[in-house]
Amino acid sequence: MSFQLPRQVVLILFLQFSQSLGVSALIPLMSFFIVEGLGAAPWQIGLYTGIVLPLTLVANRWAGERLDHGYAVRRLLRFSVVAFLTVSALLTQASNLWMLLLLVAPLTSISNTGSGIIFTFGRLFAEREGLDITRVNSWLRMTVSLAWMIGPALSFSLVAAFGFTSAFAVAFGIGLAYAALWQIVVPAQFKAEPRPKSDRGKDPINWGLMVAGLICLGFVITNSLFVSAMPLYFVQEVGLPGQTPGLSLSVKCLLEVFVIFGSVRLAERIGIRQVLMLAAVLAATSMLLFSEVTQMWQVIAVSMLEGTYYGLFAGVAISFVQSFAPDRPGRATAVYMNSLFLGGLIGSVSMGFIATAADFRTVLLVAAASSVTALVVLLATLRVQPQSAKQEP
Repeated sequence: MSFQLPRQVVLILFLQFSQSLGVSALIPLMSFFIVEGLGAAPWQIGLYTGIVLPLTLVANRWAGERLDHGYAVRRLLRFSVVAFLTVSALLTQASNLWMLLLLVAPLTSISNTGSGIIFTFGRLFAEREGLDITRVNSWLRMTVSLAWMIGPALSFSLVAAFGFTSAFAVAFGIGLAYAALWQIVVPAQFKAEPRPKSDRGKDPINWGLMVAGLICLGFVITNSLFVSAMPLYFVQEVGLPGQTPGLSLSVKCLLEVFVIFGSVRLAERIGIRQVLMLAAVLAATSMLLFSEVTQMWQVIAVSMLEGTYYGLFAGVAISFVQSFAPDRPGRATAVYMNSLFLGGLIGSVSMGFIATAADFRTVLLVAAASSVTALVVLLATLRVQPQSAKQEP
């Protein structure tokens, strides 16, 4: 049966794409800019990251709570739009690290709330229109993957050809498109049904939601460890050509986009939890196989497996997390988004320590262990079911 996307959903997809394209054009570039553009020491990258990440976690949680309490989506997303435009404009004039730490970093954390707000907006709209929430979520996640295929390559190409200022100027242009779509797409009064004030602040801990976030964290750490270690592992330890990391990432991202589509249909047949179990097995297997590659064709073959596992995870993970708090989609989406940010930080930081203590191959083995941990948690929490989800008998 075909799945026709309503016009409003298509517009929400463009909104998500514009936000993700802008963010993906800036975030991967910042470490390079701090060292090459500002002449700072590599360890000072940690100062910037150390401000952005915790503030992003807090901002995502704050935005999720505001959405759940009936705050208008358009008003809340305005903070992200304005913050992104301000950040990209400031970066065109940045001349020292202090500007990044005092102005750019806090504003970046506010800008980062945009993706989670749009995910929640998409879910709320799907609920009101009686649409398949898992399918809408998978399309939204696919637009994020497409944006991250384009954004980093675009910004680094611009830096190589014209310098950092040109890349930041283009990011500002993307921000203008983001702002225009925000103005067009989001109805002025669209909001979640507010909870009674007497209920606010009295929620018991949602352990199912916390477990779902922990499972996502395991997958993200696997991916972050591998992506961080991959260039040096392939080129220095294995001795493969310099283009190997880029080729591997391209193959993985291409497969990921296609698999995201199929993940929804597979989840309808066997269940979301089972899809995540399969993804965990494939993730651990791909990391172990990467640790044994010696030739280019082997890297390409395993990269296809890697793209399959990540596509399965990306296609259903947000729906899995949201299913544990169907009445609090903002909070659930914040948990999901924070697992992405936190997992990325844990992976990228710990990679250096692991590689220094052992080697890059060991990093891949730890990455495999992280996915195995996610699988163990999935199996151990089989009785922890979503509050309202269609379960297979």
